[in-house]
Amino acid sequence: MSGSEEKISPELQQFLLNEQAKAQMQQTVARLTDTCWDKCVGTPGRSLSSREEACLSDCAKRFIETTQFIIQRFQQKASASSGF
Repeated sequence: MSGSEEKISPELQQFLLNEQAKAQMQQTVARLTDTCWDKCVGTPGRSLSSREEACLSDCAKRFIETTQFIIQRFQQKASASSGF
């Protein structure tokens, strides 16, 4: 590459975007797991109690809803600032 950038093929660009999306999803799942597990499960046993299961389910729902809300707010702010 002497002065000019080589173009990346569309297939490679799509592959890289897909891999980035996978990595982000894995990070989100790891954060959700860490947050909800620490909040809902005291000492792990042979199985989860019904209370622990309900807590994990509710925690995951709140985590996802909060994440979606934050993303929407960022998108709103980005579109509002690009209008000027």
